Amino acid sequence: MSASSSPTGITAPRLLTALRDSRAGLAFAVLALTWIAAVLFASGFDTASSFRFLVQTSSFLGIVAVGQTLVVMMSGIDLSVSGVVALSAVVCAKVASGSGPGDAAGITAALALSALVGAVNAAGVVWLRVPPMVMTLATGTIISGALLVYTDGSPSSAKVPLLDSLANGRVLGVPLAFVLWLLITSVAGWVLHLSRTGRYVFALGTSEPASRASGVPLAATTFIAYPACALLAGVAGLVLLGFTGTSSLTMGSPYQLLSIASVVLGGTSILGGRGHVLGTVAGALLLTLLTALLTSWNMSEGLRQVVLGVLIIALLLVYARERRA
Repeated sequence: MSASSSPTGITAPRLLTALRDSRAGLAFAVLALTWIAAVLFASGFDTASSFRFLVQTSSFLGIVAVGQTLVVMMSGIDLSVSGVVALSAVVCAKVASGSGPGDAAGITAALALSALVGAVNAAGVVWLRVPPMVMTLATGTIISGALLVYTDGSPSSAKVPLLDSLANGRVLGVPLAFVLWLLITSVAGWVLHLSRTGRYVFALGTSEPASRASGVPLAATTFIAYPACALLAGVAGLVLLGFTGTSSLTMGSPYQLLSIASVVLGGTSILGGRGHVLGTVAGALLLTLLTALLTSWNMSEGLRQVVLGVLIIALLLVYARERRA
């Protein structure tokens, strides 16, 4: 085996070629054009501080979207991520602000519960044969209801120094939240595109019956993808808690559909079996940039949502045309 090859037969040059020829490359091109348009037609987008703020705020969505990519690649979906984001932040805020174990215990408890939610989702999909959309939607609804009972609908404030530094700190001028997102993306990219597990994910996304017949471990792969997705949603919730200093029941709501849109805009097929995790990075940056651009034009929240939805549909039509070509 050559030094540039992997156990799955995927080589680094082939990976770069696939990225260049995929819709992920188109997503980055659209992102670049949108940034140029923002600089030309809106004020404040041509400064280094605005760019840093863009990548910082994109990181919250991006971390959730990377986890969503893992399940969408295998023809699944996770509609519980918004609940997990809120669950992680609320649990960490409650534990860290108490007189007990402190910040480390709050972070550990939040991540453990997030992974547990993912394991419950995987169990429902594998053993109960519940469709992923139904299972994860039910799980997310249960989480939202439980949090409402637990908090009585009141937001919680918490100052967690580690999370505050992670969300707002910088290294060489680069936001630490963005660095964390890139590290997570790197690990997810290796798992999806250079490991045997990733090969199983793509196979299940292409054809589950054929994958079963070929000996692909459906249960094991599912119990990796869904807990990983929920765990990353939990990480995003912790970083958001550090950024805002407050946890609330609705703080994860924007990330449910936006995480799926980031995945699809990044070139991953919603039916699974095709895509690239780097495209998700472009999708998250693009959606955050579009939101910031519309906000800078003083659009109302309702009109902003309408325009953003139309733009997403238009971009998907462009991608579909590119694929046919």
